[in-house]
Amino acid sequence: MSEERPSKKGKKKRRGGRRGKKARAVVDETQVEMLSEAVPAPSESEPDPESEPDRESVPEVEPDTEPDMEPGAESVSADEAEADTPPDAAETSPGTQAEPPGRRPTSVELGEAKRLVEKGQVTEAIAAYRALLADDPRNLKALNNLGVLFDELGQKELAVEHFERALEIEPDNVSVLTNHGAALTALARLDLATESLGKALQLSPSDSAARLAAGVLSFRKGLYPQAEIELQAVCEREPSNGQAFYYRGEALNRAGRYDEAIEVMLHAATLLPDDPRPHYTLGHLYDRESRREDASEMYRKARDLQARAETPHR
Repeated sequence: MSEERPSKKGKKKRRGGRRGKKARAVVDETQVEMLSEAVPAPSESEPDPESEPDRESVPEVEPDTEPDMEPGAESVSADEAEADTPPDAAETSPGTQAEPPGRRPTSVELGEAKRLVEKGQVTEAIAAYRALLADDPRNLKALNNLGVLFDELGQKELAVEHFERALEIEPDNVSVLTNHGAALTALARLDLATESLGKALQLSPSDSAARLAAGVLSFRKGLYPQAEIELQAVCEREPSNGQAFYYRGEALNRAGRYDEAIEVMLHAATLLPDDPRPHYTLGHLYDRESRREDASEMYRKARDLQARAETPHR
């Protein structure tokens, strides 16, 4: 998830890249989060992958977001991102009144919500954001970060609602536009997603999170050659972006460029060692080449990782 970029005028350019390893979205009191790897979750409209061999039971693993997102999404998680605003910048959004005497600063409340997310207390973090918004309904960071949490919980409609409220405050915020477009992609509202991501790229053509989300959108549309070109640009710019490599590998796979798909997906599996999806796709690609032992190994890894992900953490 990438940082807040409140508006183009007078703001610093985004610095740094994103790590490929998927991370829980965390909220930074000096920034707005992006979707978990800006990459959306699987949608009903996504083309189904080819069936895996009957002899090997494999998990139902399909390209998703997540970001996405993350993701972003996923995009970049907030703890990895750098703030666009100076530390002493106002914590309130445009049009928001200063905090009344006796009220704790907004930065303190945002910091507490961040710590709750870091501890895995997502329900409590959501309550903290809602309490903040009850006092400050136009707080851009709280709206966006709450949307990120809802997106990660699979509550895409609620995520979109909060991103749209944030866009009413700041329509040209590239980070929120990217989050909005990625969430809409997950809901298969592809025309609306195209509108939001197109605007984000028009405002900031070099924004990696927006370009990644646009590549995933092309993938969801079944435009695999176009998606591969868009995602290749992200991979070249951010060689540690696991989500970009994963979706590029899937685009190559769907386009029938299997040798290239194996090379790219191997790199994705290295960058995303706990993600079952690259391993599953590699199993399928190895099976296509009659590399049975390699395929079986990848299917087993995918099953193990899927089971681990579904095991509740104590």
